[in-house]
Amino acid sequence: MMAIKERSRAVGISALTGLAKVRCAAVLWAAIACAMLTPGTIFAQGASLDDWKVDPMRGPVDMGLTDPSLVGAIDVHLHLDPDAPGTGGVVRAVDVFDAAKIAMSRGMRGFVFKTHQDTGSASAAYMVRKHVSATFEIYGRMASNYATGGINVATLEHFTQIKGGWGRIYEMPTRDSITATTRPGSMDRESLARTRPWMLMMPSETPPYVAVSKNGELLPEVKHLIGVLAKVRTVDSNGRMVLATGHATPEEHLLLAQEARRQGLNVLLTHPGDLPQLPEAARLGAFIELTASGVYKTEAGRAAGAALVRKIGAEHIIVSTDCGQTSNVYPTDCLVLAARGLRAQGITQRELDLMYKVNPAKLLGLAPPEEGTAPATQVRQ
Repeated sequence: MMAIKERSRAVGISALTGLAKVRCAAVLWAAIACAMLTPGTIFAQGASLDDWKVDPMRGPVDMGLTDPSLVGAIDVHLHLDPDAPGTGGVVRAVDVFDAAKIAMSRGMRGFVFKTHQDTGSASAAYMVRKHVSATFEIYGRMASNYATGGINVATLEHFTQIKGGWGRIYEMPTRDSITATTRPGSMDRESLARTRPWMLMMPSETPPYVAVSKNGELLPEVKHLIGVLAKVRTVDSNGRMVLATGHATPEEHLLLAQEARRQGLNVLLTHPGDLPQLPEAARLGAFIELTASGVYKTEAGRAAGAALVRKIGAEHIIVSTDCGQTSNVYPTDCLVLAARGLRAQGITQRELDLMYKVNPAKLLGLAPPEEGTAPATQVRQ
C-alpha cells in the first residue's frame, strides 16, 4: 500500500513538473511575442540607415526609431486608412488612429492626413481629436481631382465646414493633374486600369486631366478658387486655409505660388523636386516640400535631399514623409531615417528642426515649437 502511495506521489510530482514546464514555455513564448509586437524592441536605436527593407508580403512593421528631430515634429503628408489604394494599387499600411498613437508615443506634435480622392481627411482629424487626443495637432489635406469635382469651390467650402474645422490644406490636382498624362504610356488602357481606372468609365469627351493653366496663365476658375480659399475660414476652429500646388508642372508650381502669395495665403509646393523655379517660389515666401520617402532609401536620395537644403535653405523647406503605404516604412521611422541620412550628409540639427518643426507650424498657422504646447502624450480612454 505504501509503495502505491509513493508511486502516486511521484507521478503527481512529475505531472506538476511537466505542467510547470509547459507554463514556463508558454510564458517565454508570450514574452517573445510581446517583444516582437512592442515598438522599438527589435530594431532599437542601433538600426543602420539601410535596415529599412519592407517585406512586400507583410508590409512594414513599427521599427520604434526615435530621434531629436521627431520630438515636436509635424508631418504634413501622410497616406493612411481609411482610404482607397493609391496609384498602382498600393494600399495603406496603418489607419489614422494607430498612426496618431504611434506619432504621439514618439513625441510628435501632429500630422496632416492627405486624401487624393475625397474630403474624408477632415472628418478623420475630428475623430482622432475627439477619441484619441484633443491636443494632438492633426489636420486634413485634400486634392482637387475628378473624384472631388476638380477645380470646385463647392468641394472647398464643404471641406472647410466639416465639424471641428480641421480640414486645412487644399491641394491642386494630383492624380488627375496634367503630369499624370505625360509619362510614356500613361494614357494607355492598361496603364489607366492600374492608375486611374475611373477614366475608363468616363464619357469619351472627358478631358484627360483637370487643367490648372493655359498658355502660361492660371485659368480664371483657378484664380477664383484661390481668392475664395484666401477668404474662407474653417468652421469651429476659425482656421486659415493653405494652398498646396499638387502634381503641377514646374511652371504651374510658380504660377500658383505667385497668385496664392499675392492673396496672402500660405503655400506648399508639393514635392516639386529640384526645379529652376524653386528659388523664386522661396523668395515669395512659399515652402518647398521635401519628402522623406525620397530621402531615406538610398545614398543618392540622401545626397540629393541635402543638396536641395543647401541650395534653397532650410528656412524655406518642410520635410514631410509621403509615407503610410505598405511599400514604405511607418511614417515615424521614415522621418527618423531621413533625419539620420541628412545629418550624415552634413545637415545640422538646427536645419532639421526648422524643416521638421518650425516651418510646418508656420505653414499651418500654429505657434512656433518654443511657444506652443508640449507634444500630446495622453490618449483618451
